[in-house]
Amino acid sequence: MVNLHVRPAQIGDHSRLATFLNYQTHIHHHLDWRSPLDWLGYQPFLLAETEHNLEAVLACPPDPLKIAWIRIFASSSLVSPKSVWDLLLGHSIPLLDPKADYRLVALALQDWFEALLVNSGFATHQNIVVLEWNGKLPTNIPLPEPIVIRRMKEEDLPAVKTLDQLAFEPLWHNSLDALTLAFKLSSFNTTAVAGDKIIGYQMSTSIPFNGHLARLAVDPAYQGQHIGYHLVYHLLQEFRQLGIWRVTVNTQSDNYASLSLYEKIGFRRTGELFPVYEYPLIKAS
Repeated sequence: MVNLHVRPAQIGDHSRLATFLNYQTHIHHHLDWRSPLDWLGYQPFLLAETEHNLEAVLACPPDPLKIAWIRIFASSSLVSPKSVWDLLLGHSIPLLDPKADYRLVALALQDWFEALLVNSGFATHQNIVVLEWNGKLPTNIPLPEPIVIRRMKEEDLPAVKTLDQLAFEPLWHNSLDALTLAFKLSSFNTTAVAGDKIIGYQMSTSIPFNGHLARLAVDPAYQGQHIGYHLVYHLLQEFRQLGIWRVTVNTQSDNYASLSLYEKIGFRRTGELFPVYEYPLIKAS
């Protein structure tokens, strides 16, 4: 392997990194509301370079606290992906918070990246499955009073964050910063409200003719009252009015409640499956 120097990425590396990431064949990009370069200024975000050239990059800043996803990994054609992965991973782990337990996780979207994860000790945590709507609106089930569905407001986000943490295991929590960005970038957001309490929400994205349900959560104390069903039903109505007939959603393969809900509404599995890998838990010393 060529002689490589490892250093933290800086804000001033933005242009150089943008060019580098546009021309590599070995590149893993986490499915995220943020682009890889949005993580500049956060650590770990490391570069491996020779005296003149950038050869590899790996970023895994924790967000939310204690959850560090592999946000980006890329290597040039002049180096072995495994050698620079091992090098950058070895430098990244000590940079994660030594005062708290944390989880280092990655979504395997490509075979070559999955092989790197397995060979470096990552183990399967669960799988993500993809479902697609059949284009038919389901039966509209009455929503219990006094629950109403309304558009989400930016001032709802702190309450949405609290709900998010109740509804999902820590690995899938969203920070307030992430939810704020999702709110701004998504195309259709709604909340289910009982009185002045937010008990469910959804965030979705769309492009011409295609929609994606990016996030759906219901307060566990209110589950079983068709709240998730109504949030998705209203979303599908909105998409149909916009001329969108292809709608997808992702969920965990072991989230049986979500799978049952989506299938009841008319979603069917596409057969696509993406493993989630986790590095052996690193405990604070």
